[in-house]
Parts: sequence; C-alpha cells; structure tokens
Amino acid sequence: MESKQEQEFGKIRSVIFPIHKSELRKFIPITSIFFFISFNYSTLRSLKDMFIMRYTVPEVLYYLKVFVVMPYVIFLTILYSKLSNVADRDTRFNIVVGYFLAIFALSALFFIPNLHVLQLDQLGDFLTANYPKMKGLWEAIRYWPLSLLYVHGEAWGTLVLSVLFWTFVNEITNAKQAKRFYSFLSIGASIGMMVAGIFVKLFKNTFNLQLVFVALFTALLLVIYNFFAKDIRNNPVLYQVVKKPKAKKEKMALVDSFKFLFKSSYLAHIALLVLCYNMFISLFEAVWKPTIKELLTSTNDPSISAVIYGNQNIYSAITTIIVTFFLSAPIMRKGWRFAASFTPVVALVCTMIFFAFLFFQNSLGFITNLFEMTPIKIAVMVGLINVVFIKSSKYILFDTTKERAYIPLDEESKVRGKAAVDGVGSRLGKSLGSFLLTMILIPLFGDGDIINVRPHVFVIVLALLVTWIVVVYRLSIKFHALSEQQKEQEGESANAQNKE
Repeated sequence: MESKQEQEFGKIRSVIFPIHKSELRKFIPITSIFFFISFNYSTLRSLKDMFIMRYTVPEVLYYLKVFVVMPYVIFLTILYSKLSNVADRDTRFNIVVGYFLAIFALSALFFIPNLHVLQLDQLGDFLTANYPKMKGLWEAIRYWPLSLLYVHGEAWGTLVLSVLFWTFVNEITNAKQAKRFYSFLSIGASIGMMVAGIFVKLFKNTFNLQLVFVALFTALLLVIYNFFAKDIRNNPVLYQVVKKPKAKKEKMALVDSFKFLFKSSYLAHIALLVLCYNMFISLFEAVWKPTIKELLTSTNDPSISAVIYGNQNIYSAITTIIVTFFLSAPIMRKGWRFAASFTPVVALVCTMIFFAFLFFQNSLGFITNLFEMTPIKIAVMVGLINVVFIKSSKYILFDTTKERAYIPLDEESKVRGKAAVDGVGSRLGKSLGSFLLTMILIPLFGDGDIINVRPHVFVIVLALLVTWIVVVYRLSIKFHALSEQQKEQEGESANAQNKE
C-alpha cells in the first residue's frame, strides 16, 4: 500500500513532500503545534544555560541535573501518571501546559527581574565556606530563581515535547501515515528552532525579554491545540485510525511503572536507546560548555553566549530542513534499522573529530592562524558544529524512529511504557552523565576540573555509542516481528468486518 502511495506522488514529490492534500487538515495543525513547542524548547535550552553562565559557574548545570532535575521530573511523572487515570487527553494537555505557562510567566515578570533581591547570598556564602567541594550545588541554591527556570526548561522537553506531543500525534496517526508524516513534522520544529535562534541573537542583551516570548508562545500553543482538538471531536471520521483493543487501565505507582517497563524486552530496548542518547549528549556537552564559559571569561562579553546559542538554533534548523527535504525520505525507505542507526553513526563520527581537536589542538596551530581565532574560540566553534549535526540527526531520525517503535504496541503499553521511558528514562540518562562527572570523575580524577577528565569522558562516550548501535540492531528485529503481527491482526479484523 505504501509503495502505491509513493507512486501517486511521483519520485520527486515522494521525497520532497509526500503529504496528500486531504491530509493537510491534520498535518498543518500538528506542524503548528510542533512549531510552538520547539520554539519554547530551543529558547529555554539556550536561556537556562545563558542565565547560569552569566551569574555563576557552569558546574551548577550538572549539580542541578543530579540533585534537582531528576527527582523533580520523577515527581512530575508520578503526577502525570495519576492524572492519566482521571483525565482525558485534552484535559491532561491543558493542565500540564497551563502549569508551565504559570511558571514561565512568574519567572519573566517577577522572579528574574528581582533576582538580586530574591537570591540567598547569606545561605550560599555559609554553605560554600563550610563545604567548598560542593560549591556548584550551593550556587544553585543561592540563585534559586535561575535554578527554578532551569529545572522547568528541562522538564518542558520531557513532558510537553516527548510525552504530551508525541502521545497526541500517535493517537491520531496510523502506521501508514506515520511513515510519511513523522519526518516532515520536523518542518514546524525546525522553523520554531530557527525563530528561537534569531530571537536569542536579536535580544542578546535582554535575556528576560526572551522569556516573555516563551510565556506568550505557551499561551498561543494552548489556543491552537484546543482549536484543533475541537475539530477532531466535531469531525471524528476525518481523524479516525484503526483502533486497537484497549487494555483495562490500572492505577500504577512509579515502581509499578518501572516493573511494567522492564517486564517487556521491547520497551526495555527503547529505554536503552533513550538512555544511551541522553547519557551521550550530557557527557559531550559537559566537555563543550565549559569552553564557552572560558571564552566568556576571556572576552568579558556575556552577549557572546547568546550569539553562540542563537547560532546553534539557527544552524540546527537549517540543517534539519535540508536533511528533512532531501535525505529523510530516502533514509526512511531503507528501513527502520538503517534510519535508527543514522544518529549514533553521525554522533560517532562527530565525536571523534571533536575529541581529536581537543587532544591535538597544540599541533594544529596552522588552523588558528588560518582563521585568525584563539584556540578556545575554535574549540567552541568545533563543538558547536558537532552539537548541530548530532542534534539535527537526532531530531529528524532518532525521535521519529523511536516514536514509530511505539505504534505496534497496545494502548496500555503505549501510555504506561512511554511515560516511563520518556518521562524518567531521558532524565535518568542525563542525570547519570552528570552524576559520573560531579560525583566520580571530577573528584577522583579531575582535581575539580572537567578539563582533566576529557580522556575518561571520551572512553565512556565511545562505549555508549557502540551500545546504542547494538541496541538498534536488536530492537529492529523485534520491531519488524511485532509490525508483521499487527498487520495480520488488522487484516483478520478487516476480513471479519467485510463478512459481517
């Protein structure tokens, strides 16, 4: 069936934009929702780091991930799990996004403008004086309004992007549409990322104004989502997909959710994919971000961070759009395994180049002379290029193949398993990376400095990437087997309906 649809578009159309005109009523609103979610995600990803690095030390980022982000996201996941038992999809969306709107609005209008009044200097000084080895954690407490924003910036990507958005899309998109839709949904995300990058650079000296835009776009997201949800309710035939038998829902505590997750080898493999990516990106950025702080210190210009993060969003968006229109369809046609392997392979190549530069930069003086840049600035630029390519391939192929892997599952496995994998697994990966740095590598081998543990990080990152590639191979076998089983069940159901 899918091959016939591709022939209807023609060879060029099937690559550039394989969406039927009748499907635009679904495709355009979903893409618009993805735009607003992506704008906020990209802006918050930049702002939360820029605020921290402007006012305090970069080690705060990793202490927050270990001691605050992980526990808080687990707490939010518990609440979301309980909410899913008593509220429908649209109510859940409105409650969760409305909560984030309140936090962003308070931060933009009150917390950040009054930072110097609200910060806990006396407590921070006391803790630092008595327990200096934990300075990063004490600085996070001192600047608690910034920590509050950082935590919710991290939680937005987990709950709104990974859980709410993709759960909604999976519910109204069948397997055949998903193969054509999912890569091209990144158009909206890419535009949102690009606009975010432009805003970050345009308002590089007024960080708080960018936060005002985040609150405004969150409100617009709620308006558009509810308009679309109303159309779905009023015209259910236009959005109807093949329904699977609904498993009886049970109230599950967090421990039960983990048991449910790891009883399924299939879901456990998806969890490993999420774990490997997030540990990898956490460790990679842990080496890259201190070079940004070093560049800020050497130039004494805080706006440089806005330029760097703005360029990251813009370049990522451009790369994503190019890959989406010209490479994603050919890659997807080569099969789930090939598409899912693309991200770890790109990550492996880019990581080798980045660490090669770090380890041998003293032997590459001709490059600094050629580009007329200091070594630290070139290191920042090389890291930026790597992050752009890694995250762009993740955005287009890792996320879409991961979400496709959920489609053959029953409703209970989707909702419970997805909440556990995306709501906890992604944070666990990032927190484990930060834990390795702050509690093991830096104290034992780094003498308090991330620079001293670069070789250790390199070895761990390589091990993660190899594991990632192996897990993709094993999951692909399970995915194809389950998909074939689903097709047989749908065929039997269709034959039974025809006989009736």
